[in-house]
Amino acid sequence: MNALSLPVPGRLHETNSAFSPTLPGLQIAWDSTSMGTFKECRRKYYYSIVLGWQPRELSVHLFFGQIYHFALEVYDHAKARGADHDEGTRLAVRAALKATWDKAKKKPWISDHSTKNRLTLVRTVVWYLEQFKADPLVTLRLEEGSPAVELSFRFQTHFKSQSGDPFLICGHLDRVARLEGLDQLWIVDRKTTQYSIDSAYFSKYSPDNQMSTYDFAGGIIYSYPIQGVIVDAAQVLVTLSRFERGFVPRSKSQREEWYITFGQYVKEAEQAAKEQNWPMNDKACGHYGGCPFRPVCGRPPEAREEWLRAAYVQRVWDPLKIRGDI
Repeated sequence: MNALSLPVPGRLHETNSAFSPTLPGLQIAWDSTSMGTFKECRRKYYYSIVLGWQPRELSVHLFFGQIYHFALEVYDHAKARGADHDEGTRLAVRAALKATWDKAKKKPWISDHSTKNRLTLVRTVVWYLEQFKADPLVTLRLEEGSPAVELSFRFQTHFKSQSGDPFLICGHLDRVARLEGLDQLWIVDRKTTQYSIDSAYFSKYSPDNQMSTYDFAGGIIYSYPIQGVIVDAAQVLVTLSRFERGFVPRSKSQREEWYITFGQYVKEAEQAAKEQNWPMNDKACGHYGGCPFRPVCGRPPEAREEWLRAAYVQRVWDPLKIRGDI
């Protein structure tokens, strides 16, 4: 085994529809998370996406963000059904409280994080909805009448694997809304952060893999031109939650550039799968507070499989699974 090749620890038994049935490790359906991970580090991508390993304990930041998005999705659906602001807020809070109740332990979610806990979660949901109570962004209605909230999408690209399978782009959009007054259609994405929300914060989304994926997808699945992505950012502090809205536009040439680059990366992924060669990028180990697989990669190659089995659990990362039903 050469220095860059890897054993295959704990192959998943569950079929993953996002991967090629003929070439192990070749992802056919790509979302922003899997592509972003592949760009960041091939080894991290191999562990987390191909094999599906994840830490046994979900990151507090990830859990907080998931429930925050879910609660606001409940509000958006309620408003689309005709509920007023107060009723929508009540339903959103109820959803957040229910999702943070540990049924097994019969007690609420307990977090030791000073800014990411049950109290700050509910507070941030309520204050966000109050901040944008008179929102000039109006959720788009789809042709069948349903609101454009938590939309799952998938479409074929022009790029194909050597076996002839077309590569897909797929994923989920928080919300698609029309900006009143300007008659513009935007993808809306909600973010939470502990850092200050200023021009520097919003500048990091140009360029950005996730935002470019959402923008490109919106332009494909809707006949009406998409202007780009609106980021609703929430700064969550111990005693305060504050909000800012930033606009992340994309031009036609930027979309074309991103799409061409996407094609280059999926070809690299196909080559990596053929060679079963997933080298680590040790310059990325400290990104986002530290890679969850740093303890694995920091050990000798012969000890890594045992460490994975002991400290991590497996799940299937399948971006083709549909979301959006409340």
